[in-house]
Amino acid sequence: MKATELMIGDWVYNTCNRQPEQVCEIREHMVMLAYNDLYDYDEIEPIPLSAEILEQNGFVTKDKPDGWPGYRSYKYSEGSTGIIFHLYHDTGKYKWSGKCEISLNAPPYWIRFEYLHELQHILKICGIDKEITIKED
Repeated sequence: MKATELMIGDWVYNTCNRQPEQVCEIREHMVMLAYNDLYDYDEIEPIPLSAEILEQNGFVTKDKPDGWPGYRSYKYSEGSTGIIFHLYHDTGKYKWSGKCEISLNAPPYWIRFEYLHELQHILKICGIDKEITIKED
């Protein structure tokens, strides 16, 4: 990962201790994670977005259209802001990816993303102050 991809509070995967951790500080060549340890950027990885993470954080499942295998749609609303996340399984790459439809009294705008920190950025851009949590197994 690169420093330009991260913000304070983003969730990343620490490859050294094999745990998800939040970013506490961003430096030019290193990042400080939740337990106040510094890591090189090649020691952290993005966390792929999953249905489980959305469900754990209050995103509500919507009905999926017939004939769309692997497709899931989740809605999150806060105040007058309505955001719909469309998740689907890319059978060629075996991972989840998604699009975000932002409806702010305007035609929908689509943003493609596949990692948890990208979802966190989308929420911040939309003015949604939502703390994302990850339940450890």
